[in-house]
Amino acid sequence: MQVLILGINHQIQWVRIFSSSTGGVLERFEESQKAQFRELLRRTIVDRKVQFIGEEAKHGEPSIVQAVCDSNGCGYANIEMHPDERVARSIFANYDSDSTLLAEQKERFHQEREKYMFGRAVAESRGAENIMVICGRHHRSALAKEFREASHQVDEQDIQAEPWYVEDWMTHMMRL
Repeated sequence: MQVLILGINHQIQWVRIFSSSTGGVLERFEESQKAQFRELLRRTIVDRKVQFIGEEAKHGEPSIVQAVCDSNGCGYANIEMHPDERVARSIFANYDSDSTLLAEQKERFHQEREKYMFGRAVAESRGAENIMVICGRHHRSALAKEFREASHQVDEQDIQAEPWYVEDWMTHMMRL
């Protein structure tokens, strides 16, 4: 299987516009970033003949990736561990930013979630030849390693390499 893993900042993946300004400039900027993301997804699906995308996404929040997959006939699955499953595995919500947890605990939680995402992506792809995995950039390398160890061909990309992408939206908008 050919696998493209795209690392992102999760802010880009939601359909909903979260920015708010009196003149609408923040909303327009966020929408333009998300429109470019949609186009990147469409181009990638076509150029790489992607048949399935597995996405690390917040459950219950509509995602751009799912909408693009639906409109382009590409299989889709949210490969993120459901909050109920996290509770069952004693993986704390917001563990990565919890200053009371040891680095070893955080790393164990990351590894458990990455193995879960890998397993879901493989299972949900149902034998597809070309797939894409979209995840927070912190998980990109670990997921690439999982796929490589399972003898898949892997390419890694980060949305930060896109010339149109701005990582820190708030700072960018404050400079204008």
